[in-house]
Amino acid sequence: MKEYIIPFFGLKIGTHQYEFDIGQSFFEAFESNLIENALFKVQLALEKSTNLLFLDFKAKGTVDEFCDRCGDPIRLDLKAKEHIVVKFGDESFEQTDEIIVLSHDSYELDVSQIIYEMLVLGMPQKKVHQKKKDCNQEVLNRLQNSEEEDKTDPRWDVLRKLK
Repeated sequence: MKEYIIPFFGLKIGTHQYEFDIGQSFFEAFESNLIENALFKVQLALEKSTNLLFLDFKAKGTVDEFCDRCGDPIRLDLKAKEHIVVKFGDESFEQTDEIIVLSHDSYELDVSQIIYEMLVLGMPQKKVHQKKKDCNQEVLNRLQNSEEEDKTDPRWDVLRKLK
């Protein structure tokens, strides 16, 4: 995935803009089945200073999922942001989610893993239709009926008669 490798060694100090079109082949390269039929546009503003890189990612796109409430297919509109600081120094320095440490002789940065994690972590925990009326009403009715049937346990009926 060469298109996600940014050679920063020859860049002038200042801000540089990059844009990436992310499709299903991107997620397949990570052997991931977490995201299906995704289309994202990711913008990266890379600000280079004398000894730091500041990476500001913004992603916007759609992904196909299944509604957690009714099970029908649903297309989700997603947005995600990520801010990363790249320092140069010892590899022994403990890296965090927001700070990446590269050796002084590094000359390029692969941003594919950062983009992947940003998009996967940007997925909502609960994936449902925005309006309940858009859900499959037949499934919702069946679920509601099965919940009502489960409310009374016949063992408790015998105990209630003892009152």
